[in-house]
Amino acid sequence: MNRITKFFHEFLNPHCEHCMEKERDEKVCDSCETLKSQIARLQFENDKLLDRILEKPKEVEVKVDTSELKPITPRGALNWRVKQQMLEAEDRERAKLLKNAPIPTEELEKELDVAEQSRESAKA
Repeated sequence: MNRITKFFHEFLNPHCEHCMEKERDEKVCDSCETLKSQIARLQFENDKLLDRILEKPKEVEVKVDTSELKPITPRGALNWRVKQQMLEAEDRERAKLLKNAPIPTEELEKELDVAEQSRESAKA
């Protein structure tokens, strides 16, 4: 439509359904455009990620030096038994030393006398 016919159309039919609908469609919302661009960006990134996930992995040869590897030996009840016997022997030795150790009776008697004297002086 040229300008003159559009002017007369709007002047004679100010609330035409077709014109109102066309105007509503032509109106651009900024937030809608922003959302559309964000959706397009996310779709692009998702496509890239999907392509990356689905691509076949590159074969990489890893050389392992097996010259220094030692066989795994089983650890079982035998090792625990040996450890238990060692601990029991150490405990017996410690008990024997404590039994044969001299008891410092003189020091204990002096401490008891000092304690007894301090109690008597506290009562008086």
